[in-house]
Amino acid sequence: MRIAAQILSYIFHPIFLPTSGLVIVFALNGFIASTTPFDKQIFLVSWIFINTAIIPFLFTLFLRWKNMVSSIQLETREDRIVPFTFALFFYLTNYWLLRDIYMPTIIYSLFLGSSVAVALALVFNFFTKISIHMVGMGGITASIYGMAQLYDLPLINFVVFGIIASGLVGSARYILESHNLKQIYLGWVTGFVTVYFPVIMGWG
Repeated sequence: MRIAAQILSYIFHPIFLPTSGLVIVFALNGFIASTTPFDKQIFLVSWIFINTAIIPFLFTLFLRWKNMVSSIQLETREDRIVPFTFALFFYLTNYWLLRDIYMPTIIYSLFLGSSVAVALALVFNFFTKISIHMVGMGGITASIYGMAQLYDLPLINFVVFGIIASGLVGSARYILESHNLKQIYLGWVTGFVTVYFPVIMGWG
């Protein structure tokens, strides 16, 4: 059971979810995919993957090498402060840089919401070890649900999948004793709310 929980935690690791969210938008929204040149899609996905996955991961390895964190899994609230702050800087930088590139509003909204989610996670981290996995899963579910409402798309199956996947990831984090239920629920609600409202309201 713990092995399955570990596998789920790696597959749905939060550093991959911003990239996954962008891929989901292009894959499920034919209008956006058809109005965004394919080379621009590749550029955006690559840009986001490098800046929200590769660079933060390398930075965490650097912190571990310098013994500034006790584990690359960031198992304590103290370990998370510097990496979260660094991640927030990159999220905000990505958001402002992407605003210079013409894209559908929903993409700006997604990354505005993601930036707010990281900022709130950093704040909550001073009080409790919020589940970042669940922040990411809440954000992914919100992006699908919000896009379905905004563009009137029949994505109910994908929304249900997002909810089921969120439940599985939350269970995995609980089985691994990484978080208690309050931290898991707080993470999911934080991710969902911070992404859903920018998407549905067209903020960005």
